[in-house]
Amino acid sequence: MLCGEGPTDYGIKEYSTDQWKEGPVQPIIRKTLGEQVAFEHIEKSEVRKLRIQRGPKSGHAVKSYKLCMIAKKRGLNKIICYVDADRIPGKGTKESAARQSFLRVYKEIQNGFETFNEKFSRQYQRKLVGIPMVPLRMIESWLLSDETAFTKCFGKPPSNPPLPAKPELIWGEKDNPDSDYPKNLMNRVLKQYEGRKSGREIFKDIAEAMQIETLRKKCPISFETFYTDIRKELRPY
Repeated sequence: MLCGEGPTDYGIKEYSTDQWKEGPVQPIIRKTLGEQVAFEHIEKSEVRKLRIQRGPKSGHAVKSYKLCMIAKKRGLNKIICYVDADRIPGKGTKESAARQSFLRVYKEIQNGFETFNEKFSRQYQRKLVGIPMVPLRMIESWLLSDETAFTKCFGKPPSNPPLPAKPELIWGEKDNPDSDYPKNLMNRVLKQYEGRKSGREIFKDIAEAMQIETLRKKCPISFETFYTDIRKELRPY
């Protein structure tokens, strides 16, 4: 079961057909595991509507706890909870601060999974497997890690501007299109390819062309954590 934040990360439901249009998150998961994976997607609105009487009261732990409740109701026992670890603009780009931001979100999600399992594992006879998927700072940061993916998609590597050396650490003012705020930098990178624009489909194409080893190398804080977690839990042998 997969829940994200919006169309440009985990996609969107097409209401005319009830089919899910995937974003970049799904191909990244499949590439990380090295196998095909089918997903049951949960819309954020469904998570928000769910009321809990006992459990976490604040932070991303509430979301992961609710996802556990939905998963058990649907007979599912594997959950990926996607949340961005973006930060307040103007706080600099030091690795220590970035790591703290990541760990805060990551631990909140873990707390929700752990709280549910502590309460209900005996009742349900087995624990749910909950995996936080937390890009530092957002999905654009991961997508800006592999220039070969851009070459595959658009015929040449990005040069004006080029991709950042440490995409997890870039940051800037959201309202300044020339800043290194990840969404703004992605917009400028794509613009050099005949004016292409950010969106779900183009992000999915980039993700499908990415090399996981490059992503591990360029995003050693957030992606490497996800890589280690998901392979440990879903590919133990």
